Amino acid sequence: MKKLLLLIVITTCLIVSLSHGILAKISGAEVQPMAVPMLITNAGQGPGGKMGRLLVSQSKTITLNQDFWYNAEPDVEDLRERPYQTLMVVIGSSAKGLGASGITIDQEITRLERMIGETKRLGLYLIAVHLEGGARRGKPGSADERSIDAIAPFADYLIVAKESDQDGRFTKIASDKQIPLTFIDSAIDFMQVAKIMFAD
Repeated sequence: MKKLLLLIVITTCLIVSLSHGILAKISGAEVQPMAVPMLITNAGQGPGGKMGRLLVSQSKTITLNQDFWYNAEPDVEDLRERPYQTLMVVIGSSAKGLGASGITIDQEITRLERMIGETKRLGLYLIAVHLEGGARRGKPGSADERSIDAIAPFADYLIVAKESDQDGRFTKIASDKQIPLTFIDSAIDFMQVAKIMFAD
């Protein structure tokens, strides 16, 4: 996990330095403005949550542990810890991540259901994000797909890497639930989305 995060940091810094000034490739629904304070987490204990935290930090629009916080396994009491206005959930499961957390996917789904219920009760704006494309998609009933089921249909806004939607799964959820859906060509484009979301 540490090696993966280090690789992400290096890659992000390299791409930013080489492509400064090049607009990210964003399509679909117009990027929605968001309010802070915000909590970032993951669904499924994959590495996407940390990737999302890094890319939001790299956007230079809001500051970690000042405007937004990260918690890998929040439960209902954590959602009340601060006057959060936004919850960002990055979806994608990992057997290694679940093992490191000492939980099963069933326990993770139960926690996510509690968290979503409290999010709705508190009136938080829920952003569901899928950054990792095909690497975090699986067969029906897999941990990845169950994590999508637990979060995406309840979101107020969806941000998805195009590769994640090759089968139209997120498009269908967005259409059925009337959720704005913004596509990005690659995970790195999420940085530009964050710049727009938190511009003010």
